Amino acid sequence: MKSLILPFLLLCLGRPAISAPSHIDARQAWSVGWWSSELQQYGCRPVIFVFAKATAEPGNLGSTIGPALSDGLKLVFGVTNVATQGVDYYGFIGGNYYPGGAPPWGIYDMQVIISSAAACPHSKVVVSGYSQGAAIVHRAIEGLAADVRDRIAGVVTFGDTQTYQDGGRVKGYPTNQTLIICNEGDIICVGTLVPIYPVHWDYVKWVPTATLFLAQTVLAANAVDPWPNSTLVMNPAGVGELPPGADKDAPVPTKLIAFSSPAPTVA
Repeated sequence: MKSLILPFLLLCLGRPAISAPSHIDARQAWSVGWWSSELQQYGCRPVIFVFAKATAEPGNLGSTIGPALSDGLKLVFGVTNVATQGVDYYGFIGGNYYPGGAPPWGIYDMQVIISSAAACPHSKVVVSGYSQGAAIVHRAIEGLAADVRDRIAGVVTFGDTQTYQDGGRVKGYPTNQTLIICNEGDIICVGTLVPIYPVHWDYVKWVPTATLFLAQTVLAANAVDPWPNSTLVMNPAGVGELPPGADKDAPVPTKLIAFSSPAPTVA
């Protein structure tokens, strides 16, 4: 099938309860704030998006990538088809210095959220994190039971503090369902926490690419286990361009590391 390359669309813009909502609340809309607990508030949806914010970001969703990526998925699949759930952790800088780069309470909260989402029949679960939140993604997913981990359709991380340490992957999770995005010059991605250069805060530009990747993983999972009584389709207006050599007919292979030269790997 011929691939279509679309222009970038830059998008700027407790515990989950597993119960089907009786109505659609007007607040289940675009992500305009720092908080989102839609899985907890509204129950199971065709797509459940779990996000862990960066260090020092506000709320449970943050103010940068979290809301933008949430809106990207909602533009692709429809506002009421996506439940966005942020991870409740403080984001203190000291959390980066725990073993594995993530605080235990953040890891636990993400595991509870993913486990709750995985209990939703036919829902497609996608997970993302930025900076310290990316470390939470690594540690939470690797510690899940296999049957819960298998319910995750796709994972994207940004400015990932564990890129080098974990060999450019999330341990125990398929690499072809994982996208790790690191800017050139972001030393956070090669195992160094200080100093933090401005490039570490320049990741919103990658949201369209991440949106496309997660949308592809959702559709692939939906082909195997369809959401009942509806067709989950991708609105092409909500996705960005692909990296060189990739094709829209299949997920972006393995990962995208946006270095001009290959990132270090761990044997």
